[in-house]
Amino acid sequence: SNFSSLCFFKKLIIFVLLLSIELPMKFFINIIFLFFFFFAIPSIAQRNSPADSLIQLIHRKMSDTSRVLLLEQIAKKIMNSNPQESMKYAKDGLELAEKIDFQKGESRCLNRIGALQGFFGNNDEALKTLFNAINISTQIKDLEGIAKANINLGVIYGDQKYPEKAIECYKKSERIAIRIKNQELLQLSYLNIGSQFNELKEEDSAQFYRKKAYELAVKINSNEINIILQNIGNSYRRQEKYDLALQYYHKSMYYSKKTLSNRTLANTYYEMATVFKATKRLDSCIYYAKKSNVLSKESNHLLFLSLSSRLLASLFENSNPKISNEYYKTAISANDSLFKLDNQNQIKNLTFKQEILQKEFEFAKKELKSKQISAILGSVLGLLLVVSFSLYLLNKNKTKANEILISQKKEIEIHQEEIQKSLEIVKATQKQLILQEKLASLGELTAGIAHEIQNPLNFVNNFSELSIELADELKTEINGGVKDKDLINDILNDLVLNQEKINLHGKRASNIVKNMLEHSRGNTGETSNVNLNKIADDYVRLSFHGMRAKDKSFNSDFELILDPKLPLVKAIDGDLGRVILNIVNNAFYATNNLRKIKAQLEEPYNPKVTIKTIWKEKTLNSKDGIVEVHIHDNGAGIGKKNQEKVFMPFFTTKPTGDGTGLGLSLSNDIITKGHNGTIEIESEEGKGTTFIVKLPIVMK
Repeated sequence: SNFSSLCFFKKLIIFVLLLSIELPMKFFINIIFLFFFFFAIPSIAQRNSPADSLIQLIHRKMSDTSRVLLLEQIAKKIMNSNPQESMKYAKDGLELAEKIDFQKGESRCLNRIGALQGFFGNNDEALKTLFNAINISTQIKDLEGIAKANINLGVIYGDQKYPEKAIECYKKSERIAIRIKNQELLQLSYLNIGSQFNELKEEDSAQFYRKKAYELAVKINSNEINIILQNIGNSYRRQEKYDLALQYYHKSMYYSKKTLSNRTLANTYYEMATVFKATKRLDSCIYYAKKSNVLSKESNHLLFLSLSSRLLASLFENSNPKISNEYYKTAISANDSLFKLDNQNQIKNLTFKQEILQKEFEFAKKELKSKQISAILGSVLGLLLVVSFSLYLLNKNKTKANEILISQKKEIEIHQEEIQKSLEIVKATQKQLILQEKLASLGELTAGIAHEIQNPLNFVNNFSELSIELADELKTEINGGVKDKDLINDILNDLVLNQEKINLHGKRASNIVKNMLEHSRGNTGETSNVNLNKIADDYVRLSFHGMRAKDKSFNSDFELILDPKLPLVKAIDGDLGRVILNIVNNAFYATNNLRKIKAQLEEPYNPKVTIKTIWKEKTLNSKDGIVEVHIHDNGAGIGKKNQEKVFMPFFTTKPTGDGTGLGLSLSNDIITKGHNGTIEIESEEGKGTTFIVKLPIVMK
């Protein structure tokens, strides 16, 4: 922009000088006015925001649904130039969408909010918000919404250095974009896939997708041309083809300024600065690093604020230590803000600050030593004066170093107190979540019981009605004077049989109620000999009916394969039931979720959960053998990285609101700590998951 402005003013000066030679003053002034009008006014007009025309529409009359979509579009237009204002528009749109129950608008606004949360470094919240957007889009069969949310999910995974996971999200978006013929989404998918292949050092694949993205972006005049050009420049920079890299960076700058994409522009300025540093052109390096620093600060782009500040600090380290120190402070502050949601990263940042302070202290000591050596090399006549001066400096620097260390210690103590308070809050929250998990488990169990207890009650009612009819028939027979003993015996036999049936189904209903009470009382610590086959049968059916009561569209087969020779297990009945219920609930959830996705993509799928009990006699781990419960589902499976985390407290792969992340953690504690057993997981993505509960047997 500086270059183009300079050219304009040079042309204007030359033009004025030429005209001033021969033209009259009045005509000369008119010509200058016309020149300024035609050349200067367009350059000023270009500074208008691309969202101005949309913002003007807000005050017009329109339907609430149209207003929601307009607010989301404004948020999208200004998210790079003004992310804080963009968040405000997106939240206003979400509030209105929820108020009028406009699910499509709710999904689109959640997607925009999730993307902005990622901008601000709030990755945990961003993931929850984006999964919520995908869930709503899936329910209303909004394929475009699913694709857009997957693109933003991929951005979050890419920022967290999970390129394989990011590519998986972008591939989903690519397939949907091809299906619905949305070229803008397809171009975005290509662009991001290329970026992630670049992270994986697969340059051929990166270049392939980058080329496809650029061709499509030019065709549709996309707003992402600046990002594509920057990526191409980055590729040439890594190959040390610096002239080509700068050409593409300049092109990227042009499009970023045109679309007011300040975050991308800040990124480009920083990349240019690194090129100039590599080519020893330090003045240009400082110039573009400063532009990146200022723009990053204005757009709250914390990553490049930190990077540009570090670069500037290193450039000024020798020439101007004071300015260098200020940039170091800015870098540290930006770095702290990036990771303020993570206690462990806060501790790392404290360590980093401590290292910086330690380096400053070491630098002060080196400076002192250098001055002492210089004093010793002075004239013998000034020896006493030099020694005295050196001692003075030594004392002064020691005092300064001590002040720095005391200040550092106080700062660390303050952060430690803050972390301790945070840990106490986390512990209190954990207790509340554990209670909520138990209550949620009880609620699901109750829903299943309501259906399961109805069957024996129906039998009791039917047999009691038959008994009443038989009693009336017997009464008529006796009062009629006819003494047909055979008929009377038959009626009495039927009455006895009916009473046995009533007694049998009454006991069954009573047993279900007893199980419910045992489950609601929780862990009493009392163990007894329990029939694991019966527990598996009861709680699988209760889980099935509970899922159906919770979700009317739920549909999944289940199969019980129970070992008839299974011995009794010394255990706490209610606790084992809670474990079986939790794992089976997860299995049904996985199959039902995959069923919905397959239905959306029109692919065949038969959801099924299999529960199997096995008795293994005299294993290496138990002289009397072990009992195993295998719970298998043919859902989407769990990735290797997540398999290591499934038993960790608060970890869940479910969308926000569908799980607390405590069910499997509590189940693992019940089996390992309460019953000396183990829970193992076997899973493969695309083929399903099997949980294996192993309990030792002690035979007397």
